[in-house]
Amino acid sequence: MALCRAARTLTTSTIGEPLERRLQLSSFQQAWKDRGREEAVVVTDDGNTIVCWHPEPQVPYEMTKPLPQTTQESDSILKVQYNKEMKHLFQKKHPFFINKDLRELTFTTKHRWFPRPEKRFAKRNPPRDREYL
Repeated sequence: MALCRAARTLTTSTIGEPLERRLQLSSFQQAWKDRGREEAVVVTDDGNTIVCWHPEPQVPYEMTKPLPQTTQESDSILKVQYNKEMKHLFQKKHPFFINKDLRELTFTTKHRWFPRPEKRFAKRNPPRDREYL
């Protein structure tokens, strides 16, 4: 509350007319009236710096709801059920589609996942041009 009083005195006494229109004192006071909201706007004495403080609002536990838990009932002992998603995971894929999935997943190029083996055996220095040929 002391921060509110300090901001109120700064905004009313030390700020020039154009800046005061931009910082409406009524909206500042309204933010303090809302339950669970703590906000503050403070301006330095020379009016060059404006500091705004707005932490994340605290929500009371009574106002929250639990996340819905969706469980699929089955007679199987296995934890993972056989469905279309699982079938898609274990299907044999063409190397192009494997490459595409890896690129999209890691945001890289295909050369990271499928390097060319002939690059290893390539000669480092190409032969020089021979003048007599």
